[in-house]
Amino acid sequence: MSASPAKKPMADLHPLVMEALSKAPLNIFARFLQDKVNSTGSTISDEEAEALAEHVIKKRSGTFRVKDDDEDRTINLSITADEVQSVLDEIDSFNRDKLPQIVVKTVRSSAQIILRSLDKDWPAQKTHDRARMDQFRENLEDRWGGAFDILRMMYTISIEIGGEVAKRWQRPTKTQGALRHVLTHLHARACQVTNEIICLMENGLADGAMARWRTLHEIRVVASLIAEHGNDLAIRYLAHEAIEAKRAMDRFMVCHAALGYAPLSKREIKDVERSYAAALQAYGDNFGSQYGWAALHLSMKKPRFDDLEAAAGQIAMRSYYHMASYNVHASTKGIAFRLGLLDDSGVTALAGASNAGFVDPAQNTSQALVEVTSLLLTRNGRFDELVEMEILIALRDRLPKALDRANRELERAHRRQLKAERTRSKP
Repeated sequence: MSASPAKKPMADLHPLVMEALSKAPLNIFARFLQDKVNSTGSTISDEEAEALAEHVIKKRSGTFRVKDDDEDRTINLSITADEVQSVLDEIDSFNRDKLPQIVVKTVRSSAQIILRSLDKDWPAQKTHDRARMDQFRENLEDRWGGAFDILRMMYTISIEIGGEVAKRWQRPTKTQGALRHVLTHLHARACQVTNEIICLMENGLADGAMARWRTLHEIRVVASLIAEHGNDLAIRYLAHEAIEAKRAMDRFMVCHAALGYAPLSKREIKDVERSYAAALQAYGDNFGSQYGWAALHLSMKKPRFDDLEAAAGQIAMRSYYHMASYNVHASTKGIAFRLGLLDDSGVTALAGASNAGFVDPAQNTSQALVEVTSLLLTRNGRFDELVEMEILIALRDRLPKALDRANRELERAHRRQLKAERTRSKP
């Protein structure tokens, strides 16, 4: 049984604060009237002064009476135009100078009070949230666990293959050293991103998983190109770090003050610029573009990523790449299109976990992981590694059916839920 959520201490404070602040002009006028009455030798309470001020402001007719144990007395008050102007000036000064300070102090003090309440109640809220999420993950595993397990197995096998190949490739080599270094490290990154994708899906975050697949796709494209063109392109890819370092330094030097950081030292700047100049001298001016490391081999001055996709034979994934970008950038399409929302659910925004949308990220991840892993085994693969690769391919081919089965079960359950809701809503 899940714990009850903690009470929400943040009631709607806005109308309460606005009501209090709106009385400030009335209170200033009431204090003025109270002083005027006191100057006649009589006294009225703060509440009576406020009532009198409201009586005057609203131009009510008739006699204004205050509680008095003595006999009735008549008090004549004479208010000059200068006194009225003085009151108006005080109100204006309050609104202009004091009110902003009062608001700031009130916000800060209210925040501290509410924060203390949140700190006190948070353990109960945390227990409740965790229990609710555990139940969600359990239900998610019941429906999607079979498909997720296939991807988990693929990740484990890929890690094993990568580790075995990396050990075998530790011996230095002049003709393949850079290529081996790049492929093993890109493969390690691909495995790590795959693990991130699995974690996101296991927690109901399909759109986040698709966004991470975008990175996995980029790794696949780059690794495929380098594997195809060999050690020379791998050398250029590694050397391009000097270009990226220069770009990063230039961006940092523009905004370091706003970030509150000290600038780089002259020595650090000189080292980066020296490496940048050396890279351009070695590989030409085209090397300085974003994907300049591939410029020579693609025969392009400034290749773009879609040029790399085409050269790597991955242009067919372009539409998926753009779809994944919806979850990376703050575009309007990122609002309109959410993998985690069922089309007829009636929900228009998604701020947390969902049990839908895992087909595309899971299937695309399996394909990319197989391709990146296969690049390690194209050169003198061992028999056991080739067997592991065959198992990896078999698991990839098994995954679509498992995903489709889970997705159809979800859709059937969703239709039953909608039917039940319509039945309950009938008079």
